[in-house]
Formats: sequence, structure tokens, C-alpha cells
Amino acid sequence: QSLTEPIVRIPSPQDPVYIKKVHADMAQDVIESIRYPLQENSESTSTVDGIRGCAAPLVRGSGWGMDDNYMKRCIDDLLVVFQVETPNAVDNIDGIASVEGVDVIFLGPLDLSASIGKMGQFDDPAVKSLLQEAEKRIVDSGCLLGGFRTPGRDVKEMFWESGYNFVVGSADIGLLRDSARSDVATAKNIP
Repeated sequence: QSLTEPIVRIPSPQDPVYIKKVHADMAQDVIESIRYPLQENSESTSTVDGIRGCAAPLVRGSGWGMDDNYMKRCIDDLLVVFQVETPNAVDNIDGIASVEGVDVIFLGPLDLSASIGKMGQFDDPAVKSLLQEAEKRIVDSGCLLGGFRTPGRDVKEMFWESGYNFVVGSADIGLLRDSARSDVATAKNIP
């Protein structure tokens, strides 16, 4: 078994069929964006109760029925990550953290900066303040803090000073893009 687990971003947390397929076919770990305001029954739709399909003997996640502990392991191993992308979401971090089953609150610095009309302006005082407020609220909530590395920010500082538990340093599409650019540059130099 791999020591690296994929985390899949769910396009619509309100789509139980899609969530079931993700769990059954590929990933234990999911990331969801939250819509505000929080509803009365705003439990994560990724929690196992009532959302996971029961075709355990027939799905890839159970090793095609070879894993007798699949259903218990699903519950124990599920990591639910909610993404905070707006000032309204930052204001509601305590509410997000109180949703049963939420393990990680994840910050997207580009999303947050764009949501206040300052996309990519990570040195702007308003952007820095919003990120710092979100980080503090998440750490204080008791949830794990995760997020993308802000360009120019030191990863060591993110872990040791700001309280991050995991940081995404690069995304697969960025690595693929950079590799393709390198291949094109090399090909242009072929006589």
C-alpha cells in the first residue's frame, strides 16, 4: 500500500453520488468548498453516515472485496478537508470547525486574495491580514490547518510559526505544465 494518499476536491459537496464514487474508486481524503451561510444541517456530506455506497465487495476501494475491514477502515481513515476561500468563510471558521467530521480547514491564498479584489497581491496588507486572521482562527479552533504555499512565503515559517499541519507546495497540473515547457524549450534547441 502506498504511503501517499490522494486528496480529491469534490466539485459539489451536495452531490452524494459523486462523493460515493470518489470514496469507492479512488480516495479516502476529500476536500470541499463551503457555501455560506451555513445551513441548519450543514454536516459534511463526505461523512460516512448515510453517504457511502454499500457495494463494498464490488469496488476498487475494498480491493474488489478482498479487504474485510473496508467499511470500518473507511470511517477511521476518512480525512475531510473544507476549503476557506472568502472573507465570509473566514468569519465562519468557528462554525466550519464545529461541523462533525471536519478534520482540516484549508486555505487557498489566491482564492482569498481574489475574493477581496487583490488577486495575487500577497504583500498587500489587507491580503496578509486576512490570511493571518484565517490561520489564527483555524489553529484556535482545534482543526488542522492546511493550505497552498503562498508565493514567496517560507514553508518553514508556515509550519513552525503559523501552525500549518500540511502545505501543498505544488500541484500536479503545475508540474505537468513545467515539464511540458521544458520539453518544448529543449525541442526548440534541436538543430
